[in-house]
Amino acid sequence: MNEVDHETNIIKIFKSLDKTTFKLAVRETNSIELKESFNWGSKDKYARTIASFANNKGGYLLFGITNNPRILVGLQTTNFENIDEADITSYLNGLFSPEIDYEKFPVEIEGRKIGVIYTHQSNYKPIIAIKNDGSQIKEAEIYYRYNARNDKIKYAELKSLFDQTRERERKSWMSLFEKVSKIGPSSAAILDVVNGTIEGENNSLLIDKNLLPKLKFINEGKFSEKGKPVLKLIGDVRPVTLVGGYKPGKSLRFTNDPLAPPVREETVLKAYPFEYSDLVKELGRRYSDFKINPRFHSLKKELAKEDKYCRTRYLDYKSKTGTKKDFYSLAIIEEFDKHYTKNIDHEDHSK
Repeated sequence: MNEVDHETNIIKIFKSLDKTTFKLAVRETNSIELKESFNWGSKDKYARTIASFANNKGGYLLFGITNNPRILVGLQTTNFENIDEADITSYLNGLFSPEIDYEKFPVEIEGRKIGVIYTHQSNYKPIIAIKNDGSQIKEAEIYYRYNARNDKIKYAELKSLFDQTRERERKSWMSLFEKVSKIGPSSAAILDVVNGTIEGENNSLLIDKNLLPKLKFINEGKFSEKGKPVLKLIGDVRPVTLVGGYKPGKSLRFTNDPLAPPVREETVLKAYPFEYSDLVKELGRRYSDFKINPRFHSLKKELAKEDKYCRTRYLDYKSKTGTKKDFYSLAIIEEFDKHYTKNIDHEDHSK
């Protein structure tokens, strides 16, 4: 997934804003759609837009702007902030396949709050509806963003998506062949994670720790061997813990060391006490000049790249897919201190 400069994009979108009338010259395009308010009861309409963006080049679904005329009115309720990303993700995953990657966040423009859902361009097109929902989503349909509308995909665009998929697979094969040529055919082996077989002159394999959660192993003694041998793991794989408790910035690793005690998820999350809403509330109390705007989101996104500031919890923690939620550490507050002005009478909740 490519990084998106939301701060720059948001500035461009609202560059034409008349600060007296709050009118905008921006139009709906193949990457922008405007909504006056956010209502979860209209989720099928939002989902159609999100899927359409994912099948094209991605785009912004903005809440708090009237469409005709285009006026920045701001969100009048807390519906947008109150809806959990886990609920949105679960809903989308139940409607479409493959999974859609998106971001949800509020932004303040000239004192008026808008809601933003940014959909990333999918790397695995086409996104297809897998069931009916409301009046907007029909099973087996593929939606595509055409200028200012979401419509069922036409032949030309569908053919283009398949051509892109073939080209991506071709490049993937070429990359694999290049790696094999560098290693040498006699030193390379092919791991079939579907059938559990290893093909090659050298049948030994060193498994990278990042690959372990994505593999399914067959326990010794529970498999009746037929045909080719399968990949077999002897012993338990458990994460190592740290003496004295887990601390932000410390990495975890998989090990088969029988002396390494397991780390429980709740132990790790104790070091990351802030959900997004908690973090925003704390920063609002702490600083006199804090605003939820592109500057804040850009800074938060940059800090979230480091484990010591942010940890992502996935519903499927092994494959790191599906519903997810970010948790932030106390250490991230110290970084925000460098960018905002603290209130004199603020009671420090980060200690």
